[in-house]
Amino acid sequence: MGCLTFHCWLCPLGMGDRMKIDLRRLKLHPQESEEFYLETAGRNDFLKEVGGKFAAPLQVKLLVDNTGKIFVARGRVRTTLQLPCSRCLGEAIVPVDAELACNILEAKYSEYADLEEDIIIHDPGQVDISPCVEEALFMSIPINPLCKLGCQGLCPRCGVNRNLEECQCESEEIDPRWEKLKNIIK
Repeated sequence: MGCLTFHCWLCPLGMGDRMKIDLRRLKLHPQESEEFYLETAGRNDFLKEVGGKFAAPLQVKLLVDNTGKIFVARGRVRTTLQLPCSRCLGEAIVPVDAELACNILEAKYSEYADLEEDIIIHDPGQVDISPCVEEALFMSIPINPLCKLGCQGLCPRCGVNRNLEECQCESEEIDPRWEKLKNIIK
């Protein structure tokens, strides 16, 4: 590939709902690459469904190759998320370092689009890469985030957070299938 340039874009707070890169210069240079670095506050409403929020700025490092008709983008997404712990509902801090890959195609070439791949179709100028970034983030959210590996969770009877205090419930639980044997021993 040809020359490599580096652009650093810092999106002001409040503008983090859209992450745009400008491909006009790269479009003029087929078979070359351009590197982009974007940093912005993440959209907390994106994480609302999982009860989370961004604990650190969203950082995207992206290398875009111009193949002639299509732009191939690959890079990394880094941030820190604050999610509810799946055992105790406390605060779980989750670092995210995810791979990002997508293809960008101008609208006039949309008939060449393969619907099996992640493709962003754009008009000439700036390209909004938010859908690719959000997909990479969402795929990296753990199914059961934990505040710590040894989290003891909530007591299923009284609801006490067993990480913070001792539960006063009786711990003698008998499997209902063995209940009849208990009567024989007495």
